[in-house]
Amino acid sequence: MAQVAVTLKILPENPNIKLEEIGEATRQILNKHGKIANIRIQPIAYGINAIVFTFIMDESKGGTEKIEEEIRKIKGISDVSVDDVTRLTEEF
Repeated sequence: MAQVAVTLKILPENPNIKLEEIGEATRQILNKHGKIANIRIQPIAYGINAIVFTFIMDESKGGTEKIEEEIRKIKGISDVSVDDVTRLTEEF
């Protein structure tokens, strides 16, 4: 099976939430399911920033619903959304 690059956007509940803590907890979850390719901070509005993770996972593992559910359980997270899923043509 092929690999896919998945981009997840994670929004904190409010601007006072420490993104480092959310980021570390998310990193631990994603590392169980694939390989993290990129992490960036994206300004949203009113001082709120999102953490955007791009990670690589094997397509045979199915969708991202279970991963999203795990991430939503992290304290301080308001929302998790999949921004993009791209099938890779080469081994990453």
